[in-house]
Amino acid sequence: MVKILLIHDGGEQASWMQSHLSEYLQIELWSVSSIPDGEELYQNIFPDVVLLPLSLRTECDLESIVCWQRRCTTVHGSRPGFLFYVIHHNDLIFFDISQGSTLISLQTSDALKQVITLMRQVAGRSKVERSLREDYDHHNRIISTMPLASMEVQGGMIGWVNPAFLRLIGHDIHEIIGTPPSKWISSVQDVSGDQLSSSPVTMEGSIWAWGNEEIPCRITVHPTKSAVPGDGIWFIEDRREYASLLSLLKETEYRCQEQLYLAETMVIRLLPDGIISFANQAAARCFGYESDILIGNPVSVLFPAGAGIGENLAELFLEVSDESSSALHIIEHRKRDGKRLWVSWMSRGLYTPDNDLAGIICVGTDMTEMAADGRERISTRVWRDRILMETDIQPDVFDSVLQACMEIGREGREGKPVGTAFLVGDSETVMRLSRQLILNPFVGHPPELRMVSVPDVREMLKEYALLDGAFVVRGDGLLEAAGRYITVDTSIVTLPKGMGTRHSSVAAITCVTDAVGFVVSESGGRVSIIKKGKIVKVIA
Repeated sequence: MVKILLIHDGGEQASWMQSHLSEYLQIELWSVSSIPDGEELYQNIFPDVVLLPLSLRTECDLESIVCWQRRCTTVHGSRPGFLFYVIHHNDLIFFDISQGSTLISLQTSDALKQVITLMRQVAGRSKVERSLREDYDHHNRIISTMPLASMEVQGGMIGWVNPAFLRLIGHDIHEIIGTPPSKWISSVQDVSGDQLSSSPVTMEGSIWAWGNEEIPCRITVHPTKSAVPGDGIWFIEDRREYASLLSLLKETEYRCQEQLYLAETMVIRLLPDGIISFANQAAARCFGYESDILIGNPVSVLFPAGAGIGENLAELFLEVSDESSSALHIIEHRKRDGKRLWVSWMSRGLYTPDNDLAGIICVGTDMTEMAADGRERISTRVWRDRILMETDIQPDVFDSVLQACMEIGREGREGKPVGTAFLVGDSETVMRLSRQLILNPFVGHPPELRMVSVPDVREMLKEYALLDGAFVVRGDGLLEAAGRYITVDTSIVTLPKGMGTRHSSVAAITCVTDAVGFVVSESGGRVSIIKKGKIVKVIA
């Protein structure tokens, strides 16, 4: 069925057209007497073809028809065929506004059939144009609403952007349109003009958003046939989440590196009373014993005498088991020949169906290395790098502070146990969030006498460790202060049971700074390393 709207000007030609078209069942015909009436009726019926007699030749009529045709496209989203018609010397002539003229001789027997065919062609073309318009609008809505930012570059300038691009960049559209892409986007890869003019190119880069924020992104350019490199459609993928995942992957890589190092491990099984019931060859070799000799002995044979550890050492390994999810415990031991070694332990309790402790499986790795002077010392190279991520602490400074803490925890002062704390790195923020309890003993001393890496300075720290408050150490090893009282609220952290106010205060300040805390326990001499409010290492 073809819908036709006829503008009937009252003339004979219009009457002839109306009488002949109304005879066909395939045609649904409406007739009005003027262009304004036709435009009003159009909004209700949306015809496929509008027929107008060529007698409408006044400038006013032609202007009204052109405006009508434009409104059909812009307002109503459809475009019917507009045909002028005239009968001249037994010929029916149609003038299509957009397609040209068609002549049909009225003397032929199938003249009316040709008219109907022409009407169907015009109607079909109108439907195709309407379908194309709908497809265009549909695709434009998809591009405008998709979350991926995109823009179109013409003549080297941005000519169009979608809402996602505006949300990403944070600027108004009038600030962007008419500017070169290089004003907002920079690439970290060298891409030639030929590449931007031939085939699609994907590159990593960054986009400059509101507030001069640099957002990492992936840029894909689909070039058009243009003499200007870069002309085409640009798609910009926000890579901030990817950058965050990359950082997390790096963290996981450090964890895997640590676990790989722990793969060559020693295994010991303890009874609830601390008797060794099993020791593999790696454990026996590490401690300098034969496997058979270790079995049946108390685990105390692996510890230095008078280390200040509880009577039942099995409880120490159970503590490792309980806290292994948040901290890796490194414990100082003694070999059979009296040499020191440090072992990183992970333990699990073995329980009966009645939830009674049946034993403890202890998996450990030797963390000892030889210092330049030939003495044994704890190795930090495997786990230190992960702690130092996103801090300003130098590795040798970390080792020096750890060594000082271990000496204070092991020796105390004049045979008496001493507890103290060190805050290393981000010293400016730490000083701002703490206050002096006593006169700062480091004020006025030259920098070379305040470096924590100097052995004589570490000896001096044992004296100052008796003072209340914490030491503050710069990332490069310079001692800023001693006796600092931390003013950060400790309610923001949660630590395992048994940790005192010194641990809580240090954990709290590491939550709001990039500092790393070292806490020496007065009872037992254990050294806890704290970062971002969590205990990440315990050395006993």
